[in-house]
Amino acid sequence: MKYFRLLFGLCLFGMVGRLQAQDEQALTLQGSVQYALQNSPQVQTAQLNVERNDQRVKEILSVGLPQVNLNGNYTYNLKLATQLIPNLFGPNPNPEELVPVQFGTRMSTIFSGEVSQLLFSRTFFVGLDAAKKSRKLYELQTDQAKEELAYTIAQLYYSIQVTQKQRNILQANLDQVRSLVSLTEKQFNNGLAKKIDVDQLQVNRINLENQLKNLDLQVEQLKQTLKFNMAMPLDQPIVLTDTINEQDFAVPDVQVFTADFTQRKDLAILDVQAQLNQLNVDQYRYGYWPTLSAFGNYNYQGQGNRFNDLTWFDFGAVGLNLSVPLFDGFKKRAQIQQARIDQLQLEQTRRLTAQSINLGYNQAIQELQTNINNLRALAENRRVAEEVYRVSQSRFTQGIAPITEVLTAENSMREAQTNYLSALLQIRLADLAIQNAKGTFLNAINNQ
Repeated sequence: MKYFRLLFGLCLFGMVGRLQAQDEQALTLQGSVQYALQNSPQVQTAQLNVERNDQRVKEILSVGLPQVNLNGNYTYNLKLATQLIPNLFGPNPNPEELVPVQFGTRMSTIFSGEVSQLLFSRTFFVGLDAAKKSRKLYELQTDQAKEELAYTIAQLYYSIQVTQKQRNILQANLDQVRSLVSLTEKQFNNGLAKKIDVDQLQVNRINLENQLKNLDLQVEQLKQTLKFNMAMPLDQPIVLTDTINEQDFAVPDVQVFTADFTQRKDLAILDVQAQLNQLNVDQYRYGYWPTLSAFGNYNYQGQGNRFNDLTWFDFGAVGLNLSVPLFDGFKKRAQIQQARIDQLQLEQTRRLTAQSINLGYNQAIQELQTNINNLRALAENRRVAEEVYRVSQSRFTQGIAPITEVLTAENSMREAQTNYLSALLQIRLADLAIQNAKGTFLNAINNQ
């Protein structure tokens, strides 16, 4: 029985392990971006705005289509209205005398159908054109939301990668310190090392272990933030497969970048808004024009005092309605001036936006160049620091160097390794910032 229980436990443990391994989702940068674009509430909300605008176009278009209505009415007069008319009839006519009379029947019912058609309205056609152009605005806003989301995903993705690289470096350093602790304890037991050497190494080991735990928490927090921005369940295990590998790392050539902002969505949005604002001015201006529509109706009416003796007859009419605005208290003129002021504000906003984009692009170029300049020096610093640590460790094990020399060399090596990794990250982030400033980041991701 014990054997079967043990076998069942091992099988169950293996099944759980396999399920956990299957649940872990491998993500490339491109895959992370695509997942976010398909599931993000921000992107879906922007796409719904496009669909909503399509329905708005249909709503405006309906005004120019025939309007058909059917109506029915039934009236029972509890008491007929009394009218006073001159006494022109009867045995003693007297025009000066008013007599009360009642007209009508107890019951009346009418069924009517009417059709109307807009024939001419400049404001209608301008409004329809504006609604159609609004679709382009919402499409650009959707593209902008996708660009911003993709850029955020990429920043988080590479931040996680570098933090994991830092953790690997810290783990390697910790393994070396643990080896030193074990070696020093043996030397102390043999009378070849001091107790203070062991204590200092133990303190350094504890600090490294604590830093390692904090880095694990930092990686987990970054992953949670990444999954949140991707709209992925927070309990979904993930592993990032696109690593910043210094062997395959290609340093970008600053000279190939050009300040071309024609793909920027925010500038395109402002241009469409300017077009829509001009249509708004036209719509107010055409409000002074007349509006013409045609109508026709047909009616079928029954009257009587009882249902079984209703008398039925029909009548109908066709005609035209012409509306000519003459004076509205200068309302349209004020609306036109407001729209023109909005246009001037849009021009200033576009000018400021273009300057801000250009500034961000130049700063990203300068940041990229600075980190490229630093990279070679940081690589050399890392090489020297690693060599110094190796020599110090060897000197300490030979008993010709104090432990403080090893600890100092270890701190310097860890700092040099971290600085080099940070430079690689900053180069990659600056490259992303340049693509984002040009509005080509999402295309670059999709073409990977």
